[in-house]
Amino acid sequence: MKSKPARLKADAAVICDTEMFAPDLPTLCVGLRDIVYGELHVQGARQDLHSGIYGGAAPNPMMATAEILTALKDREGHIKIPGFYDRVVEPSAKEREAWARLPFDVEEYKEKEVGVRELVGEPEIPLFERMWARPTLEVHGIRGGFIGEGAKTVIPARAVAKVSTRLVADQRPDEALKQIQAAVKAACPKGVTAEFKLIHTAAPSLVNPDNRFIEMSAEAMKQVFGKETVYIRSGGSIPIVGAFDEFLGIPSVMMGFGLPDDNLHAPNEKLHLPNFFRGIEAVARYLELLGA
Repeated sequence: MKSKPARLKADAAVICDTEMFAPDLPTLCVGLRDIVYGELHVQGARQDLHSGIYGGAAPNPMMATAEILTALKDREGHIKIPGFYDRVVEPSAKEREAWARLPFDVEEYKEKEVGVRELVGEPEIPLFERMWARPTLEVHGIRGGFIGEGAKTVIPARAVAKVSTRLVADQRPDEALKQIQAAVKAACPKGVTAEFKLIHTAAPSLVNPDNRFIEMSAEAMKQVFGKETVYIRSGGSIPIVGAFDEFLGIPSVMMGFGLPDDNLHAPNEKLHLPNFFRGIEAVARYLELLGA
C-alpha cells in the first residue's frame, strides 16, 4: 500500500468488521483505537537465587516489574506516562450528546456482557468515552520465577510482562513507544535493568462522518433495518483503517453487523445469522445508493 498508492487509489473503503450497538439497531463506527504492544523485560542476577540465602540483598525482578507497572498507571486508571495524554482529542459536544442517547443499561452491561461486579477506569470520564476515546494501558500476562505446583523458594533472575496501550486520535505510535520506554527507564528500581521491547504497533483512526460515503451508508442501513442509524466508536483495532488513512487518504466506512454478545476472541465466538443476511442486503443497497 505504501509503495504503490496509485494502484490502490479509491474513493473510500468499506469494512464489515465492527459491531452494532444493540440488536436491530443499525450502527456505523467512525473511530478506532489502535495499539502499541510489547514486552517489559526486567533482569536481575545472572541466575535464579535461593530466597533464604539471598533474600534481603538480591534484587527481585518480579517485584521490580510490579513496581514499574504501577508507576505507569495508578489505581484509578490514570496513565502516568509523561506526555501520554498531550495529543488526545476530546469528543465533540455533538458526539457526546449522541452517545448519551444510546440505549444502554450499565447494570445489564456489567452483569451480562462483562461479567464483573464493578467497572473501573478514570472516574471523572464517562464510560463510553473511557472505552472509545481515551487511551489505555493493560497488562496481559507476567512470567518469571517458579509458577508450578508446590513450592520452590527462588528469587527469579528475570521477569517479562506483556503490555499494551490503546491509542486514540491524534496519538502517534512511534511517539507513544518512546514515551513508554522513557517512563520504564525512569521507574526502574535499583539492582535491575528494564527495557520495553516492541512487538507491533498500529495507528488510531477517526473518520469525519460528514461525507457522502458515510451518509449514504447510514441511509442504506436505515432502509434495511428500519431504524435511524447511530454512530459510535470502537475501543478495538483494525490496523488497515489507519493505513488507508495514512497512505491513501481515504475514509473507511465501517458497516458492522456483529452484536455485543458475539463473544469476540472467545472459543464460542459467533455471528447472528439474520445480521449476516441483512448485512449483505445493506452493503448491496449502499452500492446502489452510491451509484445513483
